[in-house]
Amino acid sequence: MNEQYLVASTRAPLTNRVIKTLSTHGSRYKTFGENLILLLNRETETSLQLLILKLLYLIFSSPSTAEYFYTNDLFVLTDVILRNLLDLPADSAPAAALRHTYLRVLHPLLANSQIRREGLQYKRDEIRRLLKMMGEDANVGAGMHFAPTDDTTIRLVKRCLDVPWLREDESPIDAMDGSDDLGATEGQKEVARRMLGMGVQEAGESALSVIAVAAHSEKPGVQTPSRHKVEAGAEGGGNAKPSTTAV
Repeated sequence: MNEQYLVASTRAPLTNRVIKTLSTHGSRYKTFGENLILLLNRETETSLQLLILKLLYLIFSSPSTAEYFYTNDLFVLTDVILRNLLDLPADSAPAAALRHTYLRVLHPLLANSQIRREGLQYKRDEIRRLLKMMGEDANVGAGMHFAPTDDTTIRLVKRCLDVPWLREDESPIDAMDGSDDLGATEGQKEVARRMLGMGVQEAGESALSVIAVAAHSEKPGVQTPSRHKVEAGAEGGGNAKPSTTAV
């Protein structure tokens, strides 16, 4: 249903009633959020992961729903996102698109949810380490599988690292502008507002991020590339089974 609102809102102004319902009656539908996290944790199909991520992006980008999740559930969701980011291989275009979407969801989660508050800054050091490894060049540092790193990933990583509570000091990261609004036209910004349905500017999210998240899609049935499955298949003769490990 959320996806249909995203598609329809590109043609005419339309309030996303999924987000509207959560913004006005979210406390009555906490199980819905718990199930979103459960599904994302277990899902291996790219198209369904993208559908869940699009809804999560709107939830965390809307001021009225940014703190919809219980704090403990928010910690679990953060773990799921970090694990899935770590598992995506570098040599796959579908994986790159999914990585960009995960990073675009991670930013408003870190910036707008209650996780930003003093005393709730969950796994700050671990998040910083993972983001820095993702943004490193192929020939630098730990030699992670996120190489060669594309420009969009670098920009999105730096945007996440520039969230105030993740900064090493009080100064914003200046190595690269993390904004996706560079070059965005007024028309694109209007499309973004329609897609979000709840006021993109109020949430601090860029126009191009909203458009990029909404644009990503995949055919049903396509399985998400997994670095660990590939490695397990190579070690076991190609008979690797899908992971069922839960967070």
